[in-house]
Amino acid sequence: MRGDARNKMGCAVVAVWLLLVVSPQVLAESVVAEADLKAIQLVIDGQILAFKSDDYNAAYAFAAPNVKQAFPTVDIFINMVKSGYEPLYRPASYFFGRSMLSEGEVYQELIISDATRQLWQVIYTLNQQQDQSWKVSNVLMYPYQGTSA
Repeated sequence: MRGDARNKMGCAVVAVWLLLVVSPQVLAESVVAEADLKAIQLVIDGQILAFKSDDYNAAYAFAAPNVKQAFPTVDIFINMVKSGYEPLYRPASYFFGRSMLSEGEVYQELIISDATRQLWQVIYTLNQQQDQSWKVSNVLMYPYQGTSA
């Protein structure tokens, strides 16, 4: 019986230690610093504005090296965006949702309304470059149920 009590006490101590030491680190990592959040949202705003104004070179400039490697020219990149991300290419409106930092990447949610008022959830992934700028390394897009008002 005494051994069981010690094991339970040891487990309880480890659990409390995990809550006090590890959890704050995990929580701290998931919060995006205000300055970074503003910079990230400027990148996304800039890319969407470039799409809407057909400034393809500017839109491509926001892409991270991994994206440019997969789509090595502006034309290839824009054709991919037009064919696979039409609501993002020509949004009627959008607003920023949640953001999260994980393992050095920032995930920024957008809710987009397209020309037909269909809603889309877009998750941008951005990485900070060596020059401290933020670049878009991935975009995922999912349809929402319903339409915008």
